[in-house]
Amino acid sequence: MSIVCDTDVLSAFAKIDRLILLSELFPKHKIVTTNGVYEELIFIKHAGYDFVDRIIDVVEIISMDAKELEKYHSFLSSTSFGKGELQCISICVTRNYPFITNDKKAKRFAEKNEVIAWDIPDIMKALWKTEIRSKEEVEGIMDDLEIKDMMIINNKEKILK
Repeated sequence: MSIVCDTDVLSAFAKIDRLILLSELFPKHKIVTTNGVYEELIFIKHAGYDFVDRIIDVVEIISMDAKELEKYHSFLSSTSFGKGELQCISICVTRNYPFITNDKKAKRFAEKNEVIAWDIPDIMKALWKTEIRSKEEVEGIMDDLEIKDMMIINNKEKILK
């Protein structure tokens, strides 16, 4: 099985050079993304951000089939999400793949469409709950995300509880 990741999650973990965490947490899954996310990443790379190379080296790009394309177009006409998010969710709905995003609205939309969805706080909690990383290491990872990705992680205490 595969896990579909959105641009924000891939970028965040690449910026702190920790994409490996996704493979460690989901060792039996391929980490994949869509053509739309790939296009977003290439745009970021052309803007001068080299961390994108780390993503392209480890993440498989997958294409939508006709059914997924139809689902994507139905989502496009009824939501305001970006191309990358909607492609990810369309594939997840059709193939029953989990979805990782750090966009709370996209996560809720995916869940509303019966997709198992994770965000970065979920990933952080799972890393120490499964003993892949210690609480102290997870706290350091969250600090790195806040510094290098300018991410705001609310409820750190809840994540580490």
